[in-house]
Amino acid sequence: MSQRPTIMDVAAAAGVSSATVSRVVNGVASVDRDLARRVRVAVRTTGYVPNALGRSLRRGGTAQIAVVTPDAENPYFTQIISEVERIVRADHYSVTVAHTEDDLDLERDCFAQLVGRHVAGVLLVPVHGARTDLSPLTDAGIPVVLVDRWIDGAATDLVATDNIEAGRQAARHLHERGFRAPAVLTGPSDLRTTEERVVGHLAAWRELGVAAPDSVIARGDLHLESGRELMAQILAAGEADCVYVTNNRMSAGAFESMRGVQDAPALLATDDDLWTRLVTPSVSVVHQPVRATARAAARMLGQRMTDPEEEPSTTLLRSRIIDRESTRPR
Repeated sequence: MSQRPTIMDVAAAAGVSSATVSRVVNGVASVDRDLARRVRVAVRTTGYVPNALGRSLRRGGTAQIAVVTPDAENPYFTQIISEVERIVRADHYSVTVAHTEDDLDLERDCFAQLVGRHVAGVLLVPVHGARTDLSPLTDAGIPVVLVDRWIDGAATDLVATDNIEAGRQAARHLHERGFRAPAVLTGPSDLRTTEERVVGHLAAWRELGVAAPDSVIARGDLHLESGRELMAQILAAGEADCVYVTNNRMSAGAFESMRGVQDAPALLATDDDLWTRLVTPSVSVVHQPVRATARAAARMLGQRMTDPEEEPSTTLLRSRIIDRESTRPR
């Protein structure tokens, strides 16, 4: 066998023609299931890697991967895009970026445009867990990998943070530092990503013997202004000694409200954005593994493009606490 396996090597290993290998690799559904299985096994055992650029162009594509996110200004999503661009560049792909502004109509328009551009695959942060419709993409045979957010019942690959564990980590961190009167700033209850952080957070407090009723939850719209307003309300009430904020934009708004306030509650933010290190006091965070998320999602999309019939998988990555001044014991 040659140093770099060829399609002929795969055909010989599977006992089929090179044309059959090509059809399986390119996702043609009419190949006999047993033959397709043999080809996939041979691809793995030989280490064959299809030429991504050539495959995309032969299928009428443009050698483009699309990354679709809901917010152009959220640093978490911009970091995902940047890392994906770095990864897929080595495989001769370019990256098309689209933002839906958490609007279902914009999301539908975006999908139609991506189908028209014949993109090779899509990394998607969906707008809604129940109402996002992937069928324009899947009907066109475009592989999709979800990032950060779920779609209920979708037979689709997913890469996300283990959000329940992230919320639990936050509660344990604050409890270890002596805080006993928690509050939570979060988004809408139908957004699974932040809601799971709330669920894990309150459950951990209760397990630690601290009262954490649902009334400690304050809900906003995930943007800076709502974080600012909700933190102002918490400061006025004067009951909480610590606040966990479940997304990065609201975290920045919350800090803005409490900056300079004497005896302000401890603040635990989400995501290690640059501002959290530069402000005084520096802000402790629940850090999501952004680079690992992008790498896992890009790798999963590449596998899905090579083998569209493989069973979908879910990868949950663990966050970690970065301890800074804002949660130091008073």
